Amino acid sequence: MSLTLHHLNLSRSERIVWLLEELGVDYQLERHSRDVQTRLAPEALSRLHPLGKAPLLEDDGQVIAESGAIAQHLLEKFDPDHTLHPAPGAANRAVFLEWIHAAEGAVFLPFLMNTYLEATGLTDSLLAGYMAGERAKALAAVEAHLTQNAFFAGDAFTAADIMMGFQLESADKRGAIDPDSPVKTWLARIQDRPAWHAMRRITTAD
Repeated sequence: MSLTLHHLNLSRSERIVWLLEELGVDYQLERHSRDVQTRLAPEALSRLHPLGKAPLLEDDGQVIAESGAIAQHLLEKFDPDHTLHPAPGAANRAVFLEWIHAAEGAVFLPFLMNTYLEATGLTDSLLAGYMAGERAKALAAVEAHLTQNAFFAGDAFTAADIMMGFQLESADKRGAIDPDSPVKTWLARIQDRPAWHAMRRITTAD
């Protein structure tokens, strides 16, 4: 077996580093850096996959793109006891699936759009106002859930927390999370995990 993760600095590929560390799987890390001027991914990633984005996972010659697909692939292959993902039919399976996909969809997009709006000087535009409303709605849904649950899939840590981690940590760094928000308590829980610290040691070397 040969696993290679193509990791881009300051990107969501941090989540796959974290997942691999949680799984305790041996892997090789190939680091890629953003273009200093454009902040885009380097051409080297386009030579590996048409989308030219990170993360990319090479598993015995097969190249897999998209964070959610990579996470699901790794969980199915290396988490047979369902420690990090509920088994089909489990009571918390549906909520796990909802949040693991929200991390790339309804929660992620409004925050990503804000980055683009700032970069293009459109923070006073109609679109910016609309996205602000979408961010507030997404954060309200997250906070309502974490008020009732210790983790995104219920009482136990799962890969849903890993997938949601990057976005909410980024939001917290930007000052978007109130000090009394349940997100703060959740962040303290996930950032206490040894695998999270291992991921941070790896990614801060970028």
